[in-house]
This record gives sequence, structure tokens and C-alpha cells, in this order.
Amino acid sequence: MNLFSKIIIAGFSIITFSCDNENGAIVSNKATSAATITTAIPKKFLFDATKAETAGNADWVLDADAVPQRFPTPAQSNVTATTTESFWRGGLSSWGIALAKLGHTVETLPLGTAITYGGTGAQDLKNYDVFVVDEPNIRFTAAEKTAIINFVKNGGGLFMISDHTASDRNNDGWDSPAIWNDLMSSNSVQTNPFGISITLNTISETTSNRLSATTNPILNGSQGTVTQLKYSAGATMSINISANATAQGLIWRGSSSQGTSNIMCATATFGTGRVVVIGDSSPADDGTGASGDTLYPGWTELASHSRLHMNASLWLAKL
Repeated sequence: MNLFSKIIIAGFSIITFSCDNENGAIVSNKATSAATITTAIPKKFLFDATKAETAGNADWVLDADAVPQRFPTPAQSNVTATTTESFWRGGLSSWGIALAKLGHTVETLPLGTAITYGGTGAQDLKNYDVFVVDEPNIRFTAAEKTAIINFVKNGGGLFMISDHTASDRNNDGWDSPAIWNDLMSSNSVQTNPFGISITLNTISETTSNRLSATTNPILNGSQGTVTQLKYSAGATMSINISANATAQGLIWRGSSSQGTSNIMCATATFGTGRVVVIGDSSPADDGTGASGDTLYPGWTELASHSRLHMNASLWLAKL
């Protein structure tokens, strides 16, 4: 963004803020302020489609098309405040459209593209602020694990979404809990860098057992307050603060103490980067996708689902 554009945006922000009250009094408006900030500081979000995210009934991409491409179609430049999620056809289109409405850029890493960091490719992770991987069903290569961990270590945001155990959609012997645990336990950078591990279990429940801290930016962010999380067959996780002192649970099973296990959403920092982990792909599912897929409207099933994913996205992008 050039200097002129920044000046224009800054001027608009001031005018919007100062005109909230006809009598000239300054009125704080958290939502307006946050929207202005995110628009003034656009971030780039990359959604992975290289790990069989469309296998079986899964459709964890922004825009399915025949094969998910780098840029969703129609072009993101056509997204307006009234654009609906059906503008793109993917199970994560609501998420992508919501980010685009805040002025951010969303892209897909297409099938057949290696995950790299520090290279010269146009879609090398160094060119993005946040990498979203929703239920991977193909194991990361050794080089890809190094790339992902170093991306976070050097300031990137990683959104990790798992599913329940025995959820191998492409029948290659690996499901998302095992793949995420393999990334964290077997890489060339650091063992258990995030201090988080996926439990090999399957649970379904709606919980309100969330961290009470009102200052947490994911549970109490600009996109709204998160009060619930529903798992429709997902896996919990555990944290190990000896491995990473910043590992933190945000939401637990309803009957659980707020300890180091039975966690349904967790966060951590590593190096100068950030990580968010959710153990079920259902809350991000907006119920639409490729013809023939059986999908469910998890994104709108609970108001907290979109708020959780959006607040987490902005936190990962350091906004």
C-alpha cells in the first residue's frame, strides 16, 4: 500500500470516529475501530489444499471449483459488504468471505504445490501472514514440516484444525490427529515446539467451559464474544507447559477442570509466531461445497463458531 492510500485510510478513520456523535462528543466503537484497523493493515491468509482436504465428504477449501485454484473465483476484488458466502463454493467460503470483507487477502495453496518457507516461489510461506490447514489427510514431508515450524518460529501464524481419530478420508493410513502429532513430534527444528498434542479420541458435545479471562483476544475479540463450542465428532488435546510455557487451553469439555487435558481449543506462541488449534473441522464448515459432498452448517450453527475462527485469525495475523 502506498503512502497516499495510507493517508486516505487514516483520514477516513478519523472522520468515522469523530462523527459518531452529532454533538461532537467522541464515542468509542470497538467494532468500527477494529474493522478500520484490519482494513488499514491488510494481511494475507493462505488456505492449504495440498493434503487431501477435499477427500471423501470433506470440502475444507475456500472455493472447490473442479480443483481448488490459487485465487478463488469470481475475483476477490468483487467482494462487498453484502456479498454472501455462496459467492465462492467451498466448505470454508464463509470464512474466506468474512476475511475479505475486512480487507484481507485469501488464497489457496493448490494440490501439487509443495509447502515451502524461505524459497523463491510465489506461494512460499514467507509471502503470507497466516497459514490455515483444515484437517490434513496426507502426511507432511520432512521438508514441509521444517518449513511450517520455521514459518511460525519467524513470526507466522498457523491455524491447525484436526478431526476425530480414525478419520482417514483418503485411506492412506494417516488421519489428521496423527498427521498433526507427527508434525509436532518428528521435525528437524524442535520436538513439541508448541507444547500441544492431539488426543486420539472422538467426542461430540457442546461446551460453555471457556477460559474466564475477559482480556483474551480470541474469546473476547473484535468479531464478538465466544461463549460456546460444539464438536460434532472431534478430538481433544493436551498441553505440556514444560515443552512450551505459552501453551494455553481456551475451551475445555463441559465436565472437565480447566487443566492440561480435555482441551477443545488451544493456543501457543513459538519464536515470534503464533498457533491456534481446534480439534474438529465441523465448526468451520459452512454447509456448502462441491456437488455430492455431505456438509453441515457448523459456521452458523452457533454464533460463537464464526467469532472464534475470526478472532483467532486476526490474533494469528497480529491484529
